Amino acid sequence: MSVLRERIFERKGEGSLKPQNTELGHIEIPVTFTCAQYRDGVIDGTITLIEDDHAPYMDLFHTHEDTKFSLCANLDGEELNIEPLSISNISPQMGERVEFRDIAFIADYLKLKHREITSATNKIFCRFDVSNLKSFRTIFEIEEGKVTFFQYEDDIWKDIKIYKKSGITGGVQIDLNDDVRLQSIDAYKSLLFNKISKILRLASLSQGTYIDWASFELCEQNNEGVSERIYSERKNIRTEFSARHELTPYGDLSNYFKKNFFTYTDNLDTDLGFYFALEWYLESLNRSLLESKYLGLFTVLETFIYRFATTQKPPRVFILVDADFKRFKEKLKNPMKDTLRALSMDTEKRKALYLNLPCLNRYSFKDNLTLFLGYYKIGYSDIIEDLGDLIKVRDNITHRGISEREFDALIEAYDKLMALVHRIFLSVLNYEGSYRNWINKHLEIFKKDPDSDW
Repeated sequence: MSVLRERIFERKGEGSLKPQNTELGHIEIPVTFTCAQYRDGVIDGTITLIEDDHAPYMDLFHTHEDTKFSLCANLDGEELNIEPLSISNISPQMGERVEFRDIAFIADYLKLKHREITSATNKIFCRFDVSNLKSFRTIFEIEEGKVTFFQYEDDIWKDIKIYKKSGITGGVQIDLNDDVRLQSIDAYKSLLFNKISKILRLASLSQGTYIDWASFELCEQNNEGVSERIYSERKNIRTEFSARHELTPYGDLSNYFKKNFFTYTDNLDTDLGFYFALEWYLESLNRSLLESKYLGLFTVLETFIYRFATTQKPPRVFILVDADFKRFKEKLKNPMKDTLRALSMDTEKRKALYLNLPCLNRYSFKDNLTLFLGYYKIGYSDIIEDLGDLIKVRDNITHRGISEREFDALIEAYDKLMALVHRIFLSVLNYEGSYRNWINKHLEIFKKDPDSDW
């Protein structure tokens, strides 16, 4: 059996199944159930109806593909909630009466409340199981406490590569400082989910693949060192897995996080669209067609440059304000008309030129890209002489469907674009340390402007 299908969690018992999106009103169906989560992050299980007569639920289960359910149960004091839950397979047994047994389901989310927080003085910590993470003795401090990465020692990486599917490879533990005292489980969740999202985004950038959390456990430790779970959540993880494109070495993650965790501020998301740029970067790595990979990677540039341009004062989108450009167009009309008539240009062509006039009032992408690189002192001459070459490839693929370059030339353009994107990511984070140069494939000290362009 694949390591990816090893169970890491399971529960069974009796509970109530409730349809969420039907017109049948409030329904609670008594059921017995089993549920489990596996190393690939999948949450699934089976349901059997307890009542003898299953006929009233025929319509509900026959339309199961469109129906979402929730399942609630109390298991020896533990409050379990699974939702949304979808029926994946159902085989009614038809005899003297209709019976629904061993109904298979898959679920997106599972919540399990073990107990309340018992003491204001007990130590609070949490653990996240995460996918696709490689680490080596990674420990760093954040404002609220200490973060430790841990690695599971088994052959799961072999199965991840074989099946090209994400799997739970390790975890992250956050030990909160004694002065971090919150009033509720929800307050701790809000704080810790915010921290893990930031940590895993940075880890995904470093390791060049989606890294997601699959389980969360909030724990309490008393003065005798005894730990107990308070609350846990489990969720499906993103299934896509790209071959790892390591940007910074996983053995040096402690240094990477000590610097970047604090430089990755909310302003990078609001002013530069860092989060969306990272999503496009990771998504582009999962594409197979080179032209498609190029477009996805170029969208990283577009995300950064659009956010940068629109947050300048004044925004660098239109060169002239609307009123000034209208006056400019009016002054152009007569000389344009005379010139075009002198060229014997027909009405349709003249109309097409007039319709394109608004394009004159936009800053070019190349201008804004150059300004952006200068603003952040990011050099590029060692990567590419003319930024316009990268834009031409994008334009050809977008508007013609082909790059109009030989395969080797397209690979070269892709490599240059990748090198520039890497440099931008690390520069806006003010990264200091070693990284893998995409062009020469060597591990070297990162420099944002190696040839002193600025």
